[in-house]
Amino acid sequence: MTSKERIAGFIVGVGCAATFLLIYSPLQVTDRKDGPNEHNTVSNVVVMPSMQRKSDWKLNAERNVDGPLKELRQQGQIVLPEKDAIAKMTVSQAFKTYHSYLDNVDTMCYRKLRMGKLGDGGWEICDDANYRPVKPCIVYSFGISNDFSFDDDTAKNYECNVFSFDPSMTQASYQRSPRVRFFKSGLGGKDQKSNSWDLQTLTTIKKMLNHTGKYIDVLKMDIENSEWPSLPNMVSSGELSNVGQFLVEYHGPCSNLNDCVSKLKILKDVHDAGFRKFYVHKNHNCGLTNALFPVIRTFCYEIHYVNIKLK
Repeated sequence: MTSKERIAGFIVGVGCAATFLLIYSPLQVTDRKDGPNEHNTVSNVVVMPSMQRKSDWKLNAERNVDGPLKELRQQGQIVLPEKDAIAKMTVSQAFKTYHSYLDNVDTMCYRKLRMGKLGDGGWEICDDANYRPVKPCIVYSFGISNDFSFDDDTAKNYECNVFSFDPSMTQASYQRSPRVRFFKSGLGGKDQKSNSWDLQTLTTIKKMLNHTGKYIDVLKMDIENSEWPSLPNMVSSGELSNVGQFLVEYHGPCSNLNDCVSKLKILKDVHDAGFRKFYVHKNHNCGLTNALFPVIRTFCYEIHYVNIKLK
């Protein structure tokens, strides 16, 4: 090879390398950010003609919009609208929204710890630094049915003072352990005696325990449909807003339009008070099939909230 040929080859090689760097060096991919509205981002990208085409995933997603679940996606809202819009829903829209909303989370808890049994009786607590109970902490547990596994585990692992309530048990009020105290009374929308059961509002219960104005780290409520008359008072009194984590089992199939709309409005009040779902569990003992929804449902949703307004 002559010297001229070597020089020419060198120049061609340098030119190819420069062209490669010019095209690809501006490509910078940022780190992934987790969140409902955050995606992988690309900055300073030289877009080549082949990069402007839609991905196969995007094309498939557009095709699938007309599939069997189209009506569910259109009617079953997972973000609750304002109450005026809820009041105007058809029975199909209200039913689909009720079950779609309760079956999906709003926020992320990165460390969940189950207190109590794996089945009925156990509940998840969000252990993230912004939300975890910190000693001295207060926990209210409504609805025991002779299963103290959640109460005992929470008292042991978080060293909280746990106050347990259930008017249906034959056991009289007693001090179960140094940190767990049981009361033979229950939560209601007003102070009353119902079926020989003593029911009290959350305001009355906190006053009885000298907790007026105090922060409740975790409030667990599994009270077999009594959540619906109790919650409006808890919201209107402002007591729910002073709760860090709210664990509740919602009961009822949302059986007709008025029932669905009423329940959705209460769920909207809980959301507006600052509560976001970090974990949802469908109780398999409450299976529900309905022509308005394409797949099996439950009428017992165990919902786990954190209060983002107290973060």
